[in-house]
Amino acid sequence: MSPSSTIQWDKFHNIIDGKQRGSDNIHHGVDPTTGQNLWAVPIGSEKDLDDAVKAAKKAFPAWRDTPIEKRKETLINFCNFLSQYNDDLTTLLCKETGKPRKDAADEVAGITRFLYYHCSLEIPTDKYEDDEKTIYTEYTPLGVCAGIVPWNFPLTLSVGKICPALLTGNAIIIKPSPFTPYTGLKFVELMQGFFPPGLVQAVGGNNELGAQMCEHPGIAKISFTGSIATGKKVMETASKTLKRVTLELGGNDATIILPDVDIKKVAPQVVIGAFQNSGQVCVATKRVYIHESIYKEFLAEMVNFTKTIKVGNPDDGDNLLGPVQNSMQYEKVKGIFNDSKTKGYKFAVGEPDISFSKGFFIKPTIIDNPPDDSRIVAEEPFGPIVPTLPWSNLDEVIARANDTHMGLGACVWGKDVERAMKVARRIEAGSVWVNSFEKPTPLAPFGGHKESGIGAEWGKTGLLSFMNAHVFHVYKSEPTKPSSKL
Repeated sequence: MSPSSTIQWDKFHNIIDGKQRGSDNIHHGVDPTTGQNLWAVPIGSEKDLDDAVKAAKKAFPAWRDTPIEKRKETLINFCNFLSQYNDDLTTLLCKETGKPRKDAADEVAGITRFLYYHCSLEIPTDKYEDDEKTIYTEYTPLGVCAGIVPWNFPLTLSVGKICPALLTGNAIIIKPSPFTPYTGLKFVELMQGFFPPGLVQAVGGNNELGAQMCEHPGIAKISFTGSIATGKKVMETASKTLKRVTLELGGNDATIILPDVDIKKVAPQVVIGAFQNSGQVCVATKRVYIHESIYKEFLAEMVNFTKTIKVGNPDDGDNLLGPVQNSMQYEKVKGIFNDSKTKGYKFAVGEPDISFSKGFFIKPTIIDNPPDDSRIVAEEPFGPIVPTLPWSNLDEVIARANDTHMGLGACVWGKDVERAMKVARRIEAGSVWVNSFEKPTPLAPFGGHKESGIGAEWGKTGLLSFMNAHVFHVYKSEPTKPSSKL
């Protein structure tokens, strides 16, 4: 495909060795606003994957040897070309995710910011010298990488794997989620006019294809974003070939509200942090700990703001939230609703939205002070439902916040920033936001502690997850006598 080729926005293919490839086996994404099937997409076979790995291996050496400035230039040229398709990608993203158009447009616009920022980075090097030797530390690309992408931010999280992989000199194969296959396949199709055949490919399919990627001896690295349960399977399967893995997994983010906050200003921000993208964010606020002295007033302000939130279809206008993306997640969130109702927990606001005759819509919901061992507190709902919990002792609330096997993100809110920072440093999470809800950015590494992941992506540190250290020990002359110096 050349940059001037006509793009068909209702036809979708796997992209293997620079060519479009279909399949006798197909599946359909589902429009979450209606529950109706969208366009057919091919289910990749093991042969498709083998062919993609073969093509990637062929493309890799020349790209590895291409100077980084040339690689950056190619990425930026593609980024400039892509801008003409922003509206098309936004519309496609709305159809497959159901998110409001303004949010989909922000996700598409974020591609440009992500690419341009990463193209400002340099691959680090290091040098150590003494009287006897010079040690140079350089970094070399791994080879053929694979990215397994989830359904909540299908474009952002595809680009978040493709861009650093290509920048550092790798080839990459993307597997979009079967729930949201369309933007990922189309994005890789658009890239073909700028990158050599086989360098960036897309093979869509089901869990079986993902397992085959993890087992494939020709793939050097798996970058996976998704659930903890699946991440464990990825790691187990990838261990058979000792391929590198980066895992960005689920979270149960705690937010701690200190007693000195401006309640009217902070409460709406906390609500947005909980319900952004209908709660379908790995670092969404999922537990809100509010100091007991302001608990009732703060909760009342959260409820007032939540009641103003409109839920609807992507083009309804001023709606803040869309539906839950798929029926599987919809049923899971409803299960947590039903558990909270059965157990008699207090609903401060919200319930499943029965005003919609179709689609997977849920009104944003706040549960007032459920037990710490309740499902709504202990599990990750990944939907628009959040518990609020009072606290009185700072050491105790930090212990409660850390009392989870997850550790992806967290927030601390307080006027006294120095005090808030002291609290933030005690939170066991990969990213902690002070006086903001969770806002991941490519400016910094993104990854989790505990079972929320291994390694990190994005930012300068993230580049190294796609590379091996390559160290050269250069001695200035033959030693005059044996030495055991380190």
